[in-house]
Amino acid sequence: MIRRWTLVALLWSAVLAGQACVRGPVPPKHVVDKEARQVMALRVRLGDGFRDDTVSVRVNGEQVYRRSGVTTDLRLSRADTVDLESDVRTVRLEVAVEGGPSAATDIQLPDTPFVEANVVDGRLELQALPGETPML
Repeated sequence: MIRRWTLVALLWSAVLAGQACVRGPVPPKHVVDKEARQVMALRVRLGDGFRDDTVSVRVNGEQVYRRSGVTTDLRLSRADTVDLESDVRTVRLEVAVEGGPSAATDIQLPDTPFVEANVVDGRLELQALPGETPML
């Protein structure tokens, strides 16, 4: 009886140590094909100056966001946040307020993955940043 439990214990320790694999080592779960492109994040923060506006965001000409009633919360200086992903390093970002200002700029990912969009004196300003502006 002791021998059987000893054998079971040895088998379990071999399995847990990874030595009992017949096929060889298990490949990593996140294998990246050399041909595959890297997916990078882009966050657009709609900040100050929005007042019940309809706002649209386009990336490389494709509309990725459209929302009505966008209004800045004055306590946070934030109206909304748009999280996007891209597999190209340079994207053309366009933000527009329906019936109001618009702005466009080229964004270099992953160097500047954050963009602040603010309406200031009737103009829409886009500022690309290397990091997200902390909330106060």
